[in-house]
Amino acid sequence: MRRVVFAAVVACLAASPVLGASPQVDAAIKTFKAVAADPAKVKIFCDMSKAMDEAGDKPTPAADAKINGFMKQLGKDFETAWAAAEGLNDTSPDGKAYNNALDELSGKCS
Repeated sequence: MRRVVFAAVVACLAASPVLGASPQVDAAIKTFKAVAADPAKVKIFCDMSKAMDEAGDKPTPAADAKINGFMKQLGKDFETAWAAAEGLNDTSPDGKAYNNALDELSGKCS
């Protein structure tokens, strides 16, 4: 019986897309994948990314408002996913998984 339970646990862990990712990072990754699957949201994300690039390190209040508008269009789940990056170490497993998912989404922008 223990072997069956152990095998089931191992199978579930192997099926997990990001082994060891925190629930917050896992939710963020799922949100980024959902946005990537929606062409309308991909366009909004790409427009937001472009606005962020144009704003640079010191965005004006108008640029901030524009970026926040895009963020709101992407929804509360996306805002929460975006905020999940705070405090993440880019070299940690969570940081790498988060950044990979965001890179995949960014890759949809031309």
